[in-house]
Amino acid sequence: MVGRPRQTARRGVLLLGAAALVVAGCTGADVPDEPQEGPGPLTCRTATETENAAEQVEAVLDTVQVDTTWAGHHVDQALLTDGADQYVGYYDADRELTVAHRTLGSAEWTYQRLGSRTGWDSHNYITLATDRDGHLHVAGNMHNDPLRYWRTTTPGDVSTLQRVENMVGPDLESAVTYPAFLEMADGTLAFRYREGGSGDGMDVFTRYDEDDRSWTGLLDTPLLDGEGERNAYATRPELGPDGDYHLAWVWRDSPTASATHTVSYARSPDLQHWETSTGEPLTLPITLETGDVVDPVEPGGGVINNNVQVGTDPDGEPVVAYHRYDDEGNTQVYVARPDDSESGWQNTQVTDWTGAWDFDRPGSLEFEVELFWAPETTEDGNLRLDVTCQDELHTVVIDSDSLAPLAETVTLHPEPAEVSRLRSDYQHPAAEGEAGTQMQVNLNDDSGGAGSLHERPLRLDPTADQRSLLRWESLGENQDRPRETWPDPQPLEVVVLGTEEACRDGGWRTFTGFTSEDQCVSDVRREGTIEGGP
Repeated sequence: MVGRPRQTARRGVLLLGAAALVVAGCTGADVPDEPQEGPGPLTCRTATETENAAEQVEAVLDTVQVDTTWAGHHVDQALLTDGADQYVGYYDADRELTVAHRTLGSAEWTYQRLGSRTGWDSHNYITLATDRDGHLHVAGNMHNDPLRYWRTTTPGDVSTLQRVENMVGPDLESAVTYPAFLEMADGTLAFRYREGGSGDGMDVFTRYDEDDRSWTGLLDTPLLDGEGERNAYATRPELGPDGDYHLAWVWRDSPTASATHTVSYARSPDLQHWETSTGEPLTLPITLETGDVVDPVEPGGGVINNNVQVGTDPDGEPVVAYHRYDDEGNTQVYVARPDDSESGWQNTQVTDWTGAWDFDRPGSLEFEVELFWAPETTEDGNLRLDVTCQDELHTVVIDSDSLAPLAETVTLHPEPAEVSRLRSDYQHPAAEGEAGTQMQVNLNDDSGGAGSLHERPLRLDPTADQRSLLRWESLGENQDRPRETWPDPQPLEVVVLGTEEACRDGGWRTFTGFTSEDQCVSDVRREGTIEGGP
């Protein structure tokens, strides 16, 4: 299944999903024998308190149209700003994978089609990165496909993008899914992907050398190996305050989402040498039998791929968040941390919901629960976990000592209302068995990341005064199946949000709609409110 959808204004279809605000446990012995006779549809606990997700009040500072984009189904697209260069990777009106470039402050774009046309598969997201020499790297339109990867021969010039058939060699680049560029601690560009299919795959890492413009294996072996019987769905390796990378994953034995099981963990100082939470070295590749098991959830136990995250507590200890069914079969969110128990992990339920999310089917899904953000430490020393459940973004505050839940609040949209408000009036004709038939707003952040391995920050960085989002509208996922009808191509836009500080010291000149600093500041003060907020 596709990982993180987008961010959509239509909450409940994966609201605040992968890189975007879209709106979309127990052991085997605890799983009900007849799930259809269990607790019924999922109903999230409705919190009585609300809060704003934004630390600072933002307004729309600029909107620059890139092009029109395919809108027949959702597939994630990418935005990346590197210095004065801004790039967008997207599917144009004809579904052609295209890269656009502009210089900040200009509304003029240069376009380059890459000769790769997407079908109906929502897994086929696009991801971008630049290396230390400023060359653009592009990967995308892959779901169990041979590697599709391009890079420039001249920095900043998308017309020089050229297809590179293989990074290392065809042996482990013939069935690629879930591509993700990573920047290592020393600035080295790395690339992670799955080789093989759902239920039979391996996680592969490579790294890039700017001197000879070539890729080599970061490891001599895959990091995670399903041994021909399963595959792992892992998070991006997260660099913690302790200097270690933290990784969490689940296993799945077939293309059916409910076959997901066994929450697992590993850490590494360099992405090459890996160990358990207790420091025991792990022989690579890591398999089901050798991994550090966080929670031995059985297939059918309510855990799903791409809904597992790992952060750290105030002491730097890893905290893994995931959902599974409780003893009564209700979907609940859990957090886990290493301890001295026999299992080696303390697992604590932090929600009190009723009903179950049933995802016993293959293909791209509209998520009812989205665990998109890792647990993070708050200023008061507790833990914060943001999770969407159907049509609401919930924030769970967790005691960092005991892992007991302290509060659950509903968090309001972090963006100004106009950004997430649906503009299209397209009405899709009814079709039996068709999913994702409502138009939605999709948002992605300015990092080049996309898809299931990408985390879009929920709140404006307190040290920043502006951020850019990629915005477009489309129908949702249809389990990777074709449709008979679809909407016309929709506008694809870069939307710049920011505080009044973004206007100062000449900053207003980088936006296309202002003639002075005073006008920019005045507009922010007038428009910089969040619907339902201050």
